[in-house]
Amino acid sequence: MSKASTIRMLVVGPTPRLGLFLKSMEDIPGVEVAGILDSSSDPQGLAMARRLKLPIYARQSDCKELASLRAMVIFNAQSLSMVDMKALPEGVAVLRGASLKLVRRLAGALKKSIVFRDKFQTVKQTYGQWLHTAEDLVGKSEHIQEVKGLVRKVAPTPTPVLLLGETGTGKDLVARAIHHHSALKNKPFIAVNCTALTGTLMESELFGYKKGAFTGADEDRKGLLEEADGGSLFLDEIGDMPLELQSKLLRFLQTGEVRRVGSTQNKVVSVRVIAATNRDMEQATAENSFRRDLYYRFNTFTIRLNPLRERCMDIPYLAYHFLTKAEAKLNKKMQGISDDAMACLTRYHWPGNVRELSNVMERAVILSQGETIEPVDLPQQVYAPGSPLPQMHSTPCPTADDACEHGFASSKDRIMANFERKELLHYLKNAQGNVSEACRLSGIPRRTFYRKMRKYGL
Repeated sequence: MSKASTIRMLVVGPTPRLGLFLKSMEDIPGVEVAGILDSSSDPQGLAMARRLKLPIYARQSDCKELASLRAMVIFNAQSLSMVDMKALPEGVAVLRGASLKLVRRLAGALKKSIVFRDKFQTVKQTYGQWLHTAEDLVGKSEHIQEVKGLVRKVAPTPTPVLLLGETGTGKDLVARAIHHHSALKNKPFIAVNCTALTGTLMESELFGYKKGAFTGADEDRKGLLEEADGGSLFLDEIGDMPLELQSKLLRFLQTGEVRRVGSTQNKVVSVRVIAATNRDMEQATAENSFRRDLYYRFNTFTIRLNPLRERCMDIPYLAYHFLTKAEAKLNKKMQGISDDAMACLTRYHWPGNVRELSNVMERAVILSQGETIEPVDLPQQVYAPGSPLPQMHSTPCPTADDACEHGFASSKDRIMANFERKELLHYLKNAQGNVSEACRLSGIPRRTFYRKMRKYGL
């Protein structure tokens, strides 16, 4: 039996039954006596302890095995005075009375708890790995592949990074990816929204403050820059940061020094700063609403994220990605997304970008009456942009504009169909023809994968 599943016990108290008890403990598997807490035990018990090569301690503080104990057996009330309950490690079971039956039951319960704890740690670690994978940059478009390449190149460096793109394009995920792929991944990652606070509050949040620096400062407090020491700080919407604070941020980036509000002392910290904005920074600097020198400091390495409407190839991957997340969040099993619903998703222009797609998929899972997302489960603007949902018993006459739109949609559908077929073949090839493995690699449910195979004659 491994050490991890062994129950280590400390026996406390003088008694003539000590020797018999210790001998009987040898017959309980998975239980190990770490020692005896008593300097005047019965001679028979002491002889048995010596034969078993067990240490005898006069005081609890002398026990070198205290930190590894899982249980303590106390023979009688007189022995209780030798035990300092407050000094015992957390989780140690205390058993008063030397009943072998109780010891056996306690040992069995403790071993079960160890097994469950180990399983929990394994599941927790696996879930943590899955969570990161689930939140990683999803997509196969050329643009996303380029972004991933830039992340891998800049992550190992201490260079500040500026992320540009419309709201909802996933700038926060790129920032986390940079942190995760760097040597700082086990250090703090702290995100702050620069639009959430006023300039004064933002300064105290970033740099901290001394007691008495202003009304309400009842104690010294670290700022986020100090909290992130050794890790990464993500400044979201930095384009909206007040000008007076921009100069202090620039000084920090140049020197690494932090001075709390109301203090005269500087402290040097090591923080990787990643910033993001949806503003046109060239225009902001031209209008003097953003410091040009701070912009140039961040502009050393810039990653621009295209809106979702410019990378339609990523929509199917993102849709299934968010479908999986919605399943876990809502505890509702889904089989996939119908071809018609996917066509609606790929035709929509997504003004809210990836964030809007995530919300749409969660809503669709909630509304779905079956196991497959259908067009009717999607919001009206996604189902039929600019027009109400069609009625089951009405057939409106097509107009010239409808015909043009239909022609565009048909062309786009053919492109998507060709893309889907190539992707299915790609995953089948990588899985050496094993459909189950291809489903796992692609993240597409088995029934959906088979349906698409039949659709494309594979």
